Amino acid sequence: MNIRKANKFDIPYFTHIVHKIHEQGDIGEFGITLDDQYLNSMFQVSMYGGIALIAERDDQPIGILTAIIAPNVWNDKVLVMNQLLLYVDEEHRYTRAGYLLLQEYDEICRELVEEKRIQHYTINSAKTMDDIDFGRFGYENIASTWLKVGD
Repeated sequence: MNIRKANKFDIPYFTHIVHKIHEQGDIGEFGITLDDQYLNSMFQVSMYGGIALIAERDDQPIGILTAIIAPNVWNDKVLVMNQLLLYVDEEHRYTRAGYLLLQEYDEICRELVEEKRIQHYTINSAKTMDDIDFGRFGYENIASTWLKVGD
């Protein structure tokens, strides 16, 4: 298994995974429609203004992690790396792919903190990842996001 930085040839995999998550109900059930052109732009923002990592086995992608650097909500002078997507294909879960993606993410973020390019970094957990204890990786749960669809 290999973890590498994503490139433009990984855009179809990223788009496929976002659509798959959408179909599973994490966001689709709230009436959110997907725009592939926008997804392409978001992936490029991750590649060039954040982190985009691919887990692969036998030269095929089996997992992905994306994150972007953005200002802190409360202080725009504080930059934060915000993980957006962490996904491992079902047949490759519990094979260390997710762990290796997180390990690489953590290593890159630690370097950015040391270089003072970011102050801290986050993990966002979707409903499908409720069984993962990110505390064992050194993260602290500080918030939950609740969503209500407008009438």
